[in-house]
Amino acid sequence: MPSDQVEQTKQVKAASDIVAVVGSYLALHAAGKVFKAICPFHNDSRPSLDIDPARQRYKCWSCGAHGDVFAFVMHQEKVGFKEARAILANKVGIKLDEQVSPQDRHRARLLEVMRWAQGKYAYQLLEGDIGEAARKYLGERKLSGKTVRDFGLGFAPIDGDWLARLAASERVPEETLVEVGLTAVRDGNRGQYDRFRDRVMFPIKDVRGQVVGFGGRIMPNSPYASRAPKYYNSAETPLFSKSELLYGLDLARHGGAAAGYLAVVEGYTDVMMAHQCGVPQVVATMGTALNARHVAQLRRYVPKVVLVYDADAGGYTGVDRALEIFVSQDVELAVATLPEGLDPCDLLVRPDGVETFKQVLASAVDALDFKLNRLLERNTTPSVETARRILDDVLVIMAAAPPTPNQAAQVKQELIVTRLSHRLGLKQETVWARLGELRKGHEQKERDQRAKERDQRPAPVVRPDTVLPTTERPRGGAKTGPAEAAERQLVELLLADPALVPVAAAQLTPDEVTHSGLRRILAELYAIHAAGAVPDLESLRARLDDRPDLFDAAANRLHPVGQQMQDREQWLQRLLKWFADRKAQDEAKRAKDQLSGASEEQTIELLRRIQKTQPPKRSAG
Repeated sequence: MPSDQVEQTKQVKAASDIVAVVGSYLALHAAGKVFKAICPFHNDSRPSLDIDPARQRYKCWSCGAHGDVFAFVMHQEKVGFKEARAILANKVGIKLDEQVSPQDRHRARLLEVMRWAQGKYAYQLLEGDIGEAARKYLGERKLSGKTVRDFGLGFAPIDGDWLARLAASERVPEETLVEVGLTAVRDGNRGQYDRFRDRVMFPIKDVRGQVVGFGGRIMPNSPYASRAPKYYNSAETPLFSKSELLYGLDLARHGGAAAGYLAVVEGYTDVMMAHQCGVPQVVATMGTALNARHVAQLRRYVPKVVLVYDADAGGYTGVDRALEIFVSQDVELAVATLPEGLDPCDLLVRPDGVETFKQVLASAVDALDFKLNRLLERNTTPSVETARRILDDVLVIMAAAPPTPNQAAQVKQELIVTRLSHRLGLKQETVWARLGELRKGHEQKERDQRAKERDQRPAPVVRPDTVLPTTERPRGGAKTGPAEAAERQLVELLLADPALVPVAAAQLTPDEVTHSGLRRILAELYAIHAAGAVPDLESLRARLDDRPDLFDAAANRLHPVGQQMQDREQWLQRLLKWFADRKAQDEAKRAKDQLSGASEEQTIELLRRIQKTQPPKRSAG
């Protein structure tokens, strides 16, 4: 963040009294030197939230929510730091002088074209004569006019170049239309044609409510219906990635925060009907399975995710894929099963459908129990061999999951093992041992695959003037403990004393830090310094806008520890020496590993490199 923006951030914070800001959202009452309020971040029954005007901080003594005025607005509005800063700046009348990069300006132009197109589609649906059939179709689906307007639905006429001609008449750049996936160039460069024709248009928005893509549903009586896909989404563009977006999240996030969870369904109309019927905590994927990027978005807003499945959905394979993601995530996963043969939209339009749907969501079963129940349904009194197969079915998912990144995820795995041992009548030691075996097998398969891929590539030629290629350091193993301790201490020091950042940057790269979270913080501190700003917490907050969990750890756990450290310069030098020694040891190991099969010339160079990594011998006496 440039230094002028840092100063503006400090001005906004200084002008935003936390009592006034929180009071604009909640009812406050004085209690001695602080103010109290009902905490909005959990189901609070008594005033648990303290607002301290002296420290300009808030803290809930029940759920643990805490922070400054920026953190409160971020949590309350469910926005990132930049949006929270803009909200506060507007409240106190400070005009922000944002630094806009060429990439940001280009993205803004793309978004403007998407807004333009959405307006044209919406007009055709709501006002145009050719949209009458589409209006009738939506009415048959029981979607109200308010719901259609709230979600911004539209209609793309059947004409092959309707939008392209409209864009030309209004001087919308042709190349921009192609870039956002609304039109394409005909063969032979003979003009453009519309990608969406004779379709009800569902704008797909990001979490800020900006249109980034479209989903089009072919009209049932369209001449294209027999030879075109029923639903057609925008192609991948700089704005649109179907593997990252969740339909309706911009409208569902507040409802999810109130309900304590977000429910994931499959269809656009399922989401719309749920919102129309007073169940706003519902989103949908874009025709893809739930993945880690989806989960990263969901966990910003809720602690729990409910996957909604049809009772006749064959195999529930999506549950296994989701379980693999959630095993190592600090998010609860549950599965809700709809009555057989009904999707949410069909269920909700029934006379008792709304209450039934709410009951389905409320009775969602923990995903692990859901899987175990399904495995045990066919074996009410399982034999030893059946119990072993059931155990392996679950542990294989855990073995394939990414390494647990934090203590909460490790606790989750311990709870899973405890539950498995209880349900299957096995000792916990037995379950842990089998999990270890399966993990080793999974890791070996991955090593074999990497080796196979390396064998298929040309072998590198080692010359005296080349640097040996580095390999990724294992994230587990014996070095994990001391490595993470040293890496944590390094970040603690730099957060507490920003003046030491250039010293560290001159001797250590972020790639040498194995912990992904600490590596990201270190890289951002370096980037802030390189941009000419002071790498302090205020600057770091903006650069970690996409990872509020990391900023919370930096500000409330790492930074306070660093402030307690004495003789920081000497401590930093000891840490840098530790990193240098580790790097030398790794270099020696890599060189030794390459000795086998090396040519005579290569062997000499490798031995020379190994020698350089050895500490100098002390003279006798």
